[in-house]
Amino acid sequence: MNILPSKKLDAFFNRCLDHIQQDHKADFLAYHVTKANERKVQKLLNEANFAEFQGPKKQWPSLFLSTKEWENNSYHQQVHLDYVKDDHFSFKKEKTAGFELFNSDEIQKDPHRELNDWMKLRAMDQHFETLYLYQDDKDWMVDAPSEYNTNYHPSQKAHGKVLTFGLGIGYFLWFVLDNPTVEEVTVIEKNEAVLSMFQRFIYPQFPQKKKVHFLLGNAFDYFQESYLKNFDYVYTDIWKSTNDGLFLIEKLLEQMDLPLEKGDFWIEESCYEMMWTLSFWYFYSLYTGDPFQVNEKYQGLYKKIQLYYNQINETLDEEKIKFYIYDTQTIRHILHQQR
Repeated sequence: MNILPSKKLDAFFNRCLDHIQQDHKADFLAYHVTKANERKVQKLLNEANFAEFQGPKKQWPSLFLSTKEWENNSYHQQVHLDYVKDDHFSFKKEKTAGFELFNSDEIQKDPHRELNDWMKLRAMDQHFETLYLYQDDKDWMVDAPSEYNTNYHPSQKAHGKVLTFGLGIGYFLWFVLDNPTVEEVTVIEKNEAVLSMFQRFIYPQFPQKKKVHFLLGNAFDYFQESYLKNFDYVYTDIWKSTNDGLFLIEKLLEQMDLPLEKGDFWIEESCYEMMWTLSFWYFYSLYTGDPFQVNEKYQGLYKKIQLYYNQINETLDEEKIKFYIYDTQTIRHILHQQR
């Protein structure tokens, strides 16, 4: 694999470097926004290169989410977590400030594929109560809009016989049971206390129109082609955040290179943000001839990137580099390799 120098590629790599080195988007987290200053904040997001605020002003989305709609969504109307009476689980409601920006979804890809990736920042339009869930006095889950949104999108891709690893408070299960293209669902949860609590107290509040099979088990014992071939769609949600998500996805993909049409991983794009950056540095190093010094934590991932692309005999142009950096199936292929 090689890249021929050109002024066009010089400009491309420089734009990417600018986006990496001058990215201050995270500074807007918890930023105070009101109806009175919303337009001013939108202009600040425009100046900070948030993609959804780069078009005509009349097309800019509102920064506010409806607190009433959140509190009265179908899950909250039907499911009452305070019905849970289990010695291992406790719940606490805390007042949460509205009018503060938070990341409401997973990371959004730069539409120009030049590492200007962004967060979908939103604020609730009123103060509201957040439910914190604890298992044996340890943080377990938070019932938050971001949790709701990031489980909803993959649930709409589900169809036929669905398998899901991980249970939580059942957002994904709730959504797929409402999806008319889904026939039945199998849930595999490794935590016996979570599974028992869910079956006793939460699942009875769910619609009972479709078959749901609950199994106690570890995702790593089942994530293999011989088992997954029995299902039309597979969803995996067994990590707390991007901090552990990328490496757990890697371990799963080492067992099976999951095709895109076969399934999804929770907050997969957010987990892959580091892979986009590492892939860029690989191509930039190839272009300049300068070695890239990799953080020890990511050396194994970078070696996989090198191994994958070193097997490809191809001369790259700008569009092909962009494709390789951002293509989700390509990233899955890279992670599928053994370290």
